[in-house]
Amino acid sequence: ERKKRHSTFFFEFQKGAYSDRYWCEDSLCLHGDMFDEGKLFVLFSKALPYFHSDGRTVVRPEDWKVILSLSRLEGGETQAIISELAPWVEDCFGGEKAFTICGI
Repeated sequence: ERKKRHSTFFFEFQKGAYSDRYWCEDSLCLHGDMFDEGKLFVLFSKALPYFHSDGRTVVRPEDWKVILSLSRLEGGETQAIISELAPWVEDCFGGEKAFTICGI
């Protein structure tokens, strides 16, 4: 979708630690508008005090549990987006110890 839109206004979720490259084929990309609509900046800032929306943030399984819990409390669009991310995250944790959010 990023290529179709000719845009880099996406947050990239990379499996594992940042690999010194962007836009990996197995990454999940979330458009910045959806990130804003889902109030994910607020959610991630609460769950991950070290979250950087314009840098890289490593998320471990224990961090993900906090994100899931807080998203349930928030409900609405926030919870819906996190629920959609969950299968990718669980698959990632099947082979990796973390994933990296690459900010805009």
